[in-house]
Amino acid sequence: MDKRLGDDRFWMSFGVGMAALLAGAGLYGANPYAASWDEVDFARALERYDLLAMQPHFPGYPYLILGGMAVHALVANPAKALSILNVLVLFSAAFPIVWLLARHMPRSAALWAALSVLSSSYVLLAAARPMSDGAALGVLWWYIWAVEWARRRTTWMAQLWPAALFSILMGIRLSYAPFAAALLILWHEDWKTHRRLGRVAASLLAAAAFQFVWVAAVAATEGGLWPFFKLGWAFVVGHFSDWGGTAAASPLPFWERVRRFVLDNFLWTGMASRNAWLLATYAVVGAIAWRTGPFRLPRPLVVSALLYALWALFGQNIDKPRHLLPLVHIALVFVWGRVLAAPRSWKHVLAAAVVLLQAAIGIGLLREQAKTPPAVYQLADDLRDKRQPFVVYTWEETRVLDYLNVPFPHKDVLHFSFFLQDKENYRHAAIYMTNHVVQGFEAQGIDVSRHVRKVKTYRSSLLADPVYGTITLYEWVDGAVR
Repeated sequence: MDKRLGDDRFWMSFGVGMAALLAGAGLYGANPYAASWDEVDFARALERYDLLAMQPHFPGYPYLILGGMAVHALVANPAKALSILNVLVLFSAAFPIVWLLARHMPRSAALWAALSVLSSSYVLLAAARPMSDGAALGVLWWYIWAVEWARRRTTWMAQLWPAALFSILMGIRLSYAPFAAALLILWHEDWKTHRRLGRVAASLLAAAAFQFVWVAAVAATEGGLWPFFKLGWAFVVGHFSDWGGTAAASPLPFWERVRRFVLDNFLWTGMASRNAWLLATYAVVGAIAWRTGPFRLPRPLVVSALLYALWALFGQNIDKPRHLLPLVHIALVFVWGRVLAAPRSWKHVLAAAVVLLQAAIGIGLLREQAKTPPAVYQLADDLRDKRQPFVVYTWEETRVLDYLNVPFPHKDVLHFSFFLQDKENYRHAAIYMTNHVVQGFEAQGIDVSRHVRKVKTYRSSLLADPVYGTITLYEWVDGAVR
């Protein structure tokens, strides 16, 4: 008994030290760059909140921006302030994950299971950016824990805690809405136990009131609920019909979309961080989990995860694996819950080895992300030194160039007809365009290959930014276009 107690204390102490190391690495590697359209939206919102100017875009993310403003008071760089907030909230999830798992295994094993989840290399990289992913993932685990906590109690008041946390979750990342299924299951079970319609109605009203708090606050900044909902409708239509990369707007065949979703985005990127050693490691860990452990995920979490998977597959951009972060975390909780449910010391050793491997890979990725300027930043720096006059045509890169206050003209161009018309305003200037513009013209059936000359290619982490991690600059050579 004394030996077992000593082992438990050792693993607890080791785990706490490892958690501190991971959190410190995440804070140190917090991304200081706003390198995409969405990241610029969030960074600018910390200094002037304006939905109409997409600072940030709909639905406003008020709780994320409020927390970012608090950190921004201490950290001058708004992008880094948001990244730090994401890391802090993400690592706070260690508490609810441990509490969820401690009902099935010793607390030291639960701690190492939580560390095995939170040290996920790709999740660390994606969370330490000025977006809403890291904070949303952290709050998601607090919400799931609160649902399970309320399920074990019979009081109506216990249901207020998950309803309030779900409101905070929606005020951070609305795309996590499918996890509302956990609340619905909680209310359904309450109805089966008490058969009191008034209780269920009161729960629904309380949840709606919590949501109304942030919706009304954001709507007030836009002049009322009607302008807010009009703006929201326009955003939703654009997301599904134009730029959102959803199944409705993408030409990608269904089975190719499924293949990329499962193999590329979930397994190769989400679980393995595009690292062969980590992929092989999880093949072994997965095989062990399959053969051992009685652990099962709570039913509300399973149902919610399945609904979110469908939403991520059909309603999110398949080019951005970060949309699968909740599924990666949930899968890791399941795997490590099964592996560590049986109190065997060698399983602690296995978990520690995987945590160290993931941490080494993740810290390396964080360091590269924090120290290597994104491709669009490199492009901007080069063009600052280029002799004028010239103009640069881009796609989403123009949002970042505007954020960087570059001293040269730049425009986003989506249609070839607009480009032909607009370039006439720059007859005596050099005309440059990025590869995304060239590819966009090709998708419209316009071959411009004979009329562009490659100038330079800029590269940063494709794992951190799969869409704009590589940017090639071309110079336009005038003449007839086929």
